[in-house]
Amino acid sequence: MGGEIKERGGGDAGTSATTSGAEIARNRHHIYGTGHLLISMIIYGINPVLEALQSEDSAPDRIWITRGTSNPRLQKIIEKAQSRDIPVRFESARVVANKASTSHHQEVVAEIASIGYTDEETLLEAAPALLLLVDGVEDPRNLGALLRTAEAAGVEGVFLPNRRSCAITGSVIKASAGAALHLKISRIGNVVQTLENLKKRGYWVVGLDAQGKDGLHQINVSLPLVVVVGGEHQGVRRLVREHCDFLISLPMKGQVSSLNLSVAAGVLLYQILLRREEADN
Repeated sequence: MGGEIKERGGGDAGTSATTSGAEIARNRHHIYGTGHLLISMIIYGINPVLEALQSEDSAPDRIWITRGTSNPRLQKIIEKAQSRDIPVRFESARVVANKASTSHHQEVVAEIASIGYTDEETLLEAAPALLLLVDGVEDPRNLGALLRTAEAAGVEGVFLPNRRSCAITGSVIKASAGAALHLKISRIGNVVQTLENLKKRGYWVVGLDAQGKDGLHQINVSLPLVVVVGGEHQGVRRLVREHCDFLISLPMKGQVSSLNLSVAAGVLLYQILLRREEADN
């Protein structure tokens, strides 16, 4: 497994691992009946590309791998791509780096047609029991880490504001280890209006705030919940806090005064998950 990955078709620059007739033709700028907005974008890194290959909505159109690489995990990508008739091209390190626009690509880059944006009403049609609303996270690494935690903790939908919030980019998907591709994500215009709409549908709004006075024990976790987390600089905004039913702070026993965003959100989300599992049993 330590030798070069075998390239089908000769291995010359631009060689495809499948025939050109197998390339998937997609319209990148329309909305399907599912409410998913399709926008072509580049992702990179082994885990994100593997996760994309397992996704129906975000399967790659094509994949590029650095010629001559020996990472055995890339062979798994090649095999999965071939099983789905997705073209794999072997290129020079320079070409792959240029496509990724970063050197942190782990020798693999893919183009996907969908980033999974779903309109608000479509997201809510399935009556998800746990939602996440992100109020102003602007750093792609922070957002990616948060989405990775949310997906693992069973969050069924995420709301991202159109303003003061990072969009889903290749950097976000890389930081999420591909988890962002498995989440239903909706871009929203007005956070307060979205919260009011959720309340009318029976959701209770739980804000994660350092100054919060409520405890998780006060919340009936069997009810539909939306967890609100704030941005890196000012946390949950005042007007948004005023529309939360509960403001939760995490007890801090050590010398540090705070946790990073994804860790703090993970603690709260997993507490909800564990309490729900206990109630079910």
